[in-house]
Amino acid sequence: MKTTQLIVVTLLCSMALTSCLFDSDDNGLESWLSDRGLPNSYQVQTLTIDNIKPSSVEVNFDMRPKSADVNAVLGHVSNLTHDLVFDLAYSDTSFMKKMSKSDTAGAFLILSWLKPFYNAKQYPSDSLPFDDEVEVTVSWKLETNNKDSYKSYFNKITKIADSTWYKELTEWESDGSADTVVNMKRVKNDTTTAVRLDLPSALVKQLKKVKGSAHLQLRLSAPNAPRLYRFYGDASSTYPPSLVLYSDSTTYMKPTPNPFRMANIVKNEEECPECAILHGGGVFDSLVVEIPSEPILEALSEFYGDEFPFTKGDSNDVRQTVIHAQITMARDDSKGNNELGLPIQIVAGSYVDSADMRYLDTADLRYRRMERYRLDTAVILSEGHQNLVFHDGDSLTLQLSYGFRDFLNKASDGRSMKFSMRIGWPFLQEKMTVYRDTIITKKTKVVSAKGDTTYKTKNDTLYKYFGYFDYARYDFSTAMENPMTVKLWLASKREDEK
Repeated sequence: MKTTQLIVVTLLCSMALTSCLFDSDDNGLESWLSDRGLPNSYQVQTLTIDNIKPSSVEVNFDMRPKSADVNAVLGHVSNLTHDLVFDLAYSDTSFMKKMSKSDTAGAFLILSWLKPFYNAKQYPSDSLPFDDEVEVTVSWKLETNNKDSYKSYFNKITKIADSTWYKELTEWESDGSADTVVNMKRVKNDTTTAVRLDLPSALVKQLKKVKGSAHLQLRLSAPNAPRLYRFYGDASSTYPPSLVLYSDSTTYMKPTPNPFRMANIVKNEEECPECAILHGGGVFDSLVVEIPSEPILEALSEFYGDEFPFTKGDSNDVRQTVIHAQITMARDDSKGNNELGLPIQIVAGSYVDSADMRYLDTADLRYRRMERYRLDTAVILSEGHQNLVFHDGDSLTLQLSYGFRDFLNKASDGRSMKFSMRIGWPFLQEKMTVYRDTIITKKTKVVSAKGDTTYKTKNDTLYKYFGYFDYARYDFSTAMENPMTVKLWLASKREDEK
């Protein structure tokens, strides 16, 4: 079924486009045209095409285990449960003899709070304090070795590639499991550094039988936790997790074993797997959106008075080129939830021919190419960046220049325009055009996404992003069910337009 189009045509000269889209470089447009064999005297025009509806929407949930070496998370948020897995190895024959004979032996984990996250100015004050009694399921795999030296055994274990280990975790079959309760507590400006998690007696019994070297994999799961808890991972040189083994109240294994790698495993609990829902944070879900070619090609035919698609010669359409392109869709933040209350960027990528990706050889496949983001100063200063969710307004605008350029050039093969969306980082420069981490050279007024006004003084750093992911959830059904608007900036090579 044909979609009704409302076509609005606006003519822009080169300098006007330069100031709008290339404001960081006054010569940017001329250079861009010159690099592509387009004299800068060619006219640049804009074409707006309304009432575009997606022909297909595909959701790709990212359930792959991820490294937790730097930031480790445990708990439940946004319909996702995040399990935490530790890979440890140790050997201490003398201590294990003492532990095996003791009736008071035990073991516990020490997890250090990720203090830079919880103490950050951007961490929402209404999220503290919390004092949660959390039921945690501990499951484990234990392997022992009496034949090889510990060094040889440890080298053998650590030679297992992380990717192989992650794959094995998706088929986790434990040697045992048991539940325990952990107190998760934090207050504002908390000086508490760590959480103690006592390991189940069933596991301690197995640990007491260890002779020689041990390879222990521990998995923690807290599906009923009221929030997500963040800890340092094993990559921390100061606060790595520790496995504490003791034979009595004064005798401990020293040095304390630390995991040599860690992982997070995600369980998705969404009831509608085909719905247009994305999760953020350490989860890289993607939404692949396909829009039909017909309304775009019909609009171009009416605009230029030529036939589209172009089918002469090699069928590559070089009569015009896309300098810039964007698509605007409806946005409803009430269908999303986030942890930090900050705006979050939506990252866009387009599917283009591999020929456009110089490091790839296969020319008959299409690959996702992440789009470059150009600043529109006037709009940013008045309304903020337009590729954000959880901020003022009711629309989302994504820039898709690579994708539309490729689509128009090769539309004769019947392809449609296809792009992807995923949730990016929490954004701290909502109405600023700096768009980079910047050292302030003079006193600067900063208005946060929540409307709070602060002043940065000389030599303060103004950050582009908050340094930690927000494990957010966003339902894009409103965007996918309502008409979208495409806007193209076009430079024409037609002889009668020079």
